[in-house]
Amino acid sequence: MTKRAAEATMHLDPIRPGLWCLRTDLVQAYAVRHGEGFNLIDASTASSEEAILSCLATIDRTAPDAVQLNDIVITHGHDDHSGAAAGLARRTGARILASATDAPVIEGRKVQPEPQLTDWEVPLYEQVVPSVPPAPPAHVDVLLDDGAVLEWDQPAVVVSTPGHTPGSVSLLFSRARTLIAGDAIASHDGEPMLGVFNCDPDQARESFRALAEMDVEVACFGHGEPLLHNAQERLAGVAARL
Repeated sequence: MTKRAAEATMHLDPIRPGLWCLRTDLVQAYAVRHGEGFNLIDASTASSEEAILSCLATIDRTAPDAVQLNDIVITHGHDDHSGAAAGLARRTGARILASATDAPVIEGRKVQPEPQLTDWEVPLYEQVVPSVPPAPPAHVDVLLDDGAVLEWDQPAVVVSTPGHTPGSVSLLFSRARTLIAGDAIASHDGEPMLGVFNCDPDQARESFRALAEMDVEVACFGHGEPLLHNAQERLAGVAARL
């Protein structure tokens, strides 16, 4: 672990009512209002527990230790998305939810398949991956199936989106026309793109195309700026070129 990665600065950005982005220079997680507390989608990097709780505490003007965290959905088993999950669960009692396919990776019982890198991805991979601290193993309390509905205050449908990892999932908030896609989609310079470092690029493209058919106005990703308007139209344009 590098000192810089462990001490990454986190910022809280509102996306829409009841949805916030927890942003570092490396990765983004998302918080959704639920009751008097929050549900979390992804958990940033290891040692981010205090930063996450401090950001959430500012919303309700409370102390980090007073933040109520209910569920933590891990979209896929990469260290920059599951890093703080174990620590947050211990500290808050939150449940951890993930796909049955990626759960063994998150729990430290299995190694994630290596990505199939394109030539242009190789230098980026060599630059980024060594800076990500290993995620402590985290027990997965709930296994997510494709099409399952999370009965949150803002209900979310689990969408299986394999390709980035075998068990990657996205969440669709149909009422709010909002998608949180993990690393199945990314953006660069404000434009959507296929996520990078995919273990099965063909499958990743199919998952992107499926997400691009969904009726969403807002789309959020683990890396890159969220699309706050006309998300479906913009995703469809990229999907047609994949």
